[in-house]
Amino acid sequence: MREYYAGLDVGGTNGRLKLCDLSGNMLGEFTAPGCSFNTDGGVKSRLRYRNLVLPALLEQNLTPGSCRGICVAASGIDSPSDEQECRSFFEEMGFLPEHLMVVNDCEVFLYQTRLPALVVVSGTGSVCYGRDETGVIHRTGGWNHIVSDEGSGFDMGLKVLKAVGSELSGRIKSPVLTPLFLRTTGLDTLGKIDDYINDNLMEKSQIARFSLLAFQAAKSGDEKAIRIHQECADALWGLIRDTAAKMNREGTDLWLWGSLLVKNHILRELVKGKVSAELPGIRVDIPRITALNAALQAAQKKDYIC
Repeated sequence: MREYYAGLDVGGTNGRLKLCDLSGNMLGEFTAPGCSFNTDGGVKSRLRYRNLVLPALLEQNLTPGSCRGICVAASGIDSPSDEQECRSFFEEMGFLPEHLMVVNDCEVFLYQTRLPALVVVSGTGSVCYGRDETGVIHRTGGWNHIVSDEGSGFDMGLKVLKAVGSELSGRIKSPVLTPLFLRTTGLDTLGKIDDYINDNLMEKSQIARFSLLAFQAAKSGDEKAIRIHQECADALWGLIRDTAAKMNREGTDLWLWGSLLVKNHILRELVKGKVSAELPGIRVDIPRITALNAALQAAQKKDYIC
């Protein structure tokens, strides 16, 4: 039976699998419905993993036992118990434990080099991971959007709502951000904003979508929108600083990931400036490959990263 490597990137919406042979030649890429382990639970996640992996292996005439390295980068793997349960699903399929690696999907970029590395993620939520010289993973933030997720799209969107509410209360002026918000959303009274927050506070993507308005207003020079970006950059820097302190190392690689840091150049440059000033010598960049390809590379390098 042919030997191969496998990388998985399983998010809440889609799951992706990529296979290559031992020489690195691509065998196939596959997509199926995804899941988030911490919200969908073990029963549903187990089924989604199986429905992604087993039909793909059958199509390629491959078996789990002939896999030389598999990296599962999965949403919602937030604790050692989550990791162990997820590992059990793949061992049940027939993958050998010594060739199996399970990580949080945001964590996978830490394995791009042998060196210690950090990754800070700012999308709908936020989190920072660090991998020290001994291979130990350190995490800061990302627990939920009520007590955490600082510097995220949710955080920025909530700050937009607060700024607009303050102007409608006659407390501040935001000449670009507020008219843009009112025109875009139709939430033109404090009562409507209050109702919207009450209805959507637990649906963080519905708050995070207002971060785009902050970006548009900041590009036009709105001082309040720029200040919102500065506050979020400060918060993300705090995640990086505290994770680096746990690692007891300053000189390392820092990857920036998530929709805000990738697409919002104002926030990205503010974060990069703070890192350069406080952690001189650190290399800061956006990953040049996808999480799926990073997982496949991690599977191929598994002999030295675990």
